[in-house]
Amino acid sequence: MSLSPSENTVVVVPDWSFLPEELLHVISKNLEDCFDVVHARAVCTLWRSILPFPSYLSRPSYSLPTLDNKGFWSLEKIPLFLFRPRRAIAAESTASEYFLGEIVRDESEELPSPNQCSVKVEIPGSSDPRGVAVLPLNKEGEGDFVVLLNCTSVLMVLRSNEMRWRRFQTLSTATCDDLVTFRGRFYALFVNGDVFGFDPHFLELTPRVRLELLNCGWSTSLVPSSDDELFLVEQIIPHNGNALDFARLTLRVCRLDVEAGQWVVVKDIGDRVFIIGDLGTVSCSAKELSDGCGVCVNSILFTYGPGNVTYSYKYEDDLNCWRYSREKRATILSRSPVVALRVER
Repeated sequence: MSLSPSENTVVVVPDWSFLPEELLHVISKNLEDCFDVVHARAVCTLWRSILPFPSYLSRPSYSLPTLDNKGFWSLEKIPLFLFRPRRAIAAESTASEYFLGEIVRDESEELPSPNQCSVKVEIPGSSDPRGVAVLPLNKEGEGDFVVLLNCTSVLMVLRSNEMRWRRFQTLSTATCDDLVTFRGRFYALFVNGDVFGFDPHFLELTPRVRLELLNCGWSTSLVPSSDDELFLVEQIIPHNGNALDFARLTLRVCRLDVEAGQWVVVKDIGDRVFIIGDLGTVSCSAKELSDGCGVCVNSILFTYGPGNVTYSYKYEDDLNCWRYSREKRATILSRSPVVALRVER
């Protein structure tokens, strides 16, 4: 019980640990996001025993041998979250602050379900792989798995039943720039525009998918949108004499037509928002960005670059390309350990 000094009334605080178990099961079916579950589990031991820890907050890890077989690496799958703190929701402001990053089990902020999972490998020594991807060999996600490691000049592959690295077949003469998983396949993107997809069971190549190149400076990113669609975002930077003209940077966005085995240029990514940065790429629905977040539907935001101020890219019909829009300015408040964004409304 507590006493209110202003009204001199006694307020009875209920002991939720005595709630009937049948009602707890009803409550567990109506919890909307993972942190509602975390808060509920914090009430007492009984609630914690009835409400399972959210599976999408788990961080499965693997112990893998190093390339020289003289030690071990730790491979961990990290759920990434895009969330807005409660204080920012309650405050009247002309800007919205958002955070993108990983969380740990004892966090207590209210977050939505993860937008995407990233894979992190901790590697001691001088080795510096540019990416790693892992796929289970069964639909349940348990048992044997295959790991693909991007060592820039070569790809290395490891099967869990062998636990040894071997060099993967040469796919391209260029450097591998990105490595993702989509619909149970690995996809490797190379700096010359080559993209290859292959099955983890047999590592057989699917028909070769190649993006037609333009005569300009560029870089590309693969953006899986769950298992619904796979996109490729290309940065096109025209030359101004012998230098790249970053002020005229535009984007070209393509969607993979899986059946035809080719890229299709698109000017609409639906209600999605792409966030591309050092933590990887995240595709989320605008429905997950409520309360006037400032990041517009059908837009792309880069969180890396030489400065801390950036803008969303939107498709402009009159220019027939994706260009940054100065309507919404985003300030990068920090890039580590999470990406913190302030988007002007």
